[in-house]
Amino acid sequence: MNKQVSPPEVKAELNSVPLIIKQLFISSFIVFLLLIVITYLYYFNRLENDIYLNGVLSDAINLLILICIFAFVQTSVVAKRSYLFLSVGIFLWSVGLTFDFLDELVFQPIWVGIYIEDITRTLGMLVTGFGLYLALTDLAKTREQLEEELKTDVLTKAYNRRYFYHYVQQNQDKPHSLVIADIDHFKAINDEYGHDVGDQVLIDFVYQCHQALDEDILFARIGGEEFALYVATDDADELRATCEQLLSLANNVMVTPSKTLSVSVGSAIKRATETFSNTMKRADQALYLAKNQGRSRYVHKP
Repeated sequence: MNKQVSPPEVKAELNSVPLIIKQLFISSFIVFLLLIVITYLYYFNRLENDIYLNGVLSDAINLLILICIFAFVQTSVVAKRSYLFLSVGIFLWSVGLTFDFLDELVFQPIWVGIYIEDITRTLGMLVTGFGLYLALTDLAKTREQLEEELKTDVLTKAYNRRYFYHYVQQNQDKPHSLVIADIDHFKAINDEYGHDVGDQVLIDFVYQCHQALDEDILFARIGGEEFALYVATDDADELRATCEQLLSLANNVMVTPSKTLSVSVGSAIKRATETFSNTMKRADQALYLAKNQGRSRYVHKP
């Protein structure tokens, strides 16, 4: 459980389509459709014998809807690949619908309907469908990444307080113990060596814990220099071994070439009818005792 990897960065390049490209695409879209209409009416200007208003309105509405969807794509923030396929697909689809609309008004040679209207419309639908698939895939990945970021600490990539509390409450009925570890004299580290060193100490300590602690231990940063562990055991000896391991892992972190890190640790085993807040309070009281007894030590609150 504790061996987390850093949440992946968003790969979707959501802002990667320059405005000038969109403007060129919109201009090309409008100009090309107008050229189709003008050229079509210039060469094929003989009205149909029977013009059905329902057919004209239906094709006009379909074309208008597609133009609105194209405009929506141009104003939306989507990934570059999704934007390209959606724009090209809707463009081709609109070409086919434009010919279909004109076909309701004037006589159209059969080769235009077969080789231009049907092909561009079908190809446009396929390309648009693939673009929609890419957009939905990007959306799903982005959602997963955001969900991961919501439950992890930005600096250390440990689980955050919100997720830790949620996880413990969801597993409250299982036998477990809670541990609170606090870095000793962390304010002094920041004051003497700078906040960049303090940040690196936090990162290094979390890294050590992620690498060494058992996988069924939930490890989280719940405060500035305070960390909490959910240990899925009610065995006192096993709990002690975990807490003593924390002391050792802290000593592996170098604050300076001549100074190592230390932590104070308090723990409590969850009682049968005890609430999460009460168990957490007893672990916090144990931590307080560890600090009062000289720090760099472990105290268990029965």
